[in-house]
Amino acid sequence: MRLFIFLMVIILASCKSTKRLGPMPDRSQFEITKALKDRNIDFDWFSGKMSTALESPDESVSGSMQIRMKKDSVMFVVVKKFGIEISRIQADKEGYTILYRWETAYETGPISQINEIISLSASFEDLQQLIFGNVLLPDDNSTEITKDSIYYVVSTKIDDLAIQYYVNGYSMELEKMSISDKMNRTAFAQYKDYRQVGQYGKIPFERTFTFPYSPSANATINMKFSELEINVPKEIKFSIPAHYEKIN
Repeated sequence: MRLFIFLMVIILASCKSTKRLGPMPDRSQFEITKALKDRNIDFDWFSGKMSTALESPDESVSGSMQIRMKKDSVMFVVVKKFGIEISRIQADKEGYTILYRWETAYETGPISQINEIISLSASFEDLQQLIFGNVLLPDDNSTEITKDSIYYVVSTKIDDLAIQYYVNGYSMELEKMSISDKMNRTAFAQYKDYRQVGQYGKIPFERTFTFPYSPSANATINMKFSELEINVPKEIKFSIPAHYEKIN
């Protein structure tokens, strides 16, 4: 599973069905963009427990994860299968280390290697924001809004990325988004099960992220949080046992 275990940390949820409640309300551009901006939550610490599954042309894996992270500093993940720890991961701006419990082995690599796997550019800070549930925000100066079924579709460009946000016209929740780079590689995110978390606002407890796996195929990661905490500092302990063998 190697780096795919790390990828199970990254990103996002399945499509939400909406009962029709009559004609979709008319929303102003200000209301729609404000809903996106208000959705993002500033955080310092984040922790949670989730079930997760990865589907790719080469493998299908599932399990549970516990995650702790300090913004712009460190991410720590424990991956379990049938209640037994199989991997432990720590990552920061420079790189990552994965411990494989069953193999008594470990590997390391630069954080930039994740970009090669998902075929899209993402910094360490981007990965943390995606795991938390925040999104890149549209540029008000290059934004177009159209209607599509129950959605207001916000189209914008940020640097070399073309992004479309699908905001539910009834609930004003972001349910889907797509991100395409200048090489026409596209990743899709879907969000479901928004819940109020303390005074911080609503956060999607279920996410699905689909990303390019090869020129002809995609891979999908599904994450379902059972619990999460915001701005509650957590202890992070990570060390490589002396008897573990480096495998890369």
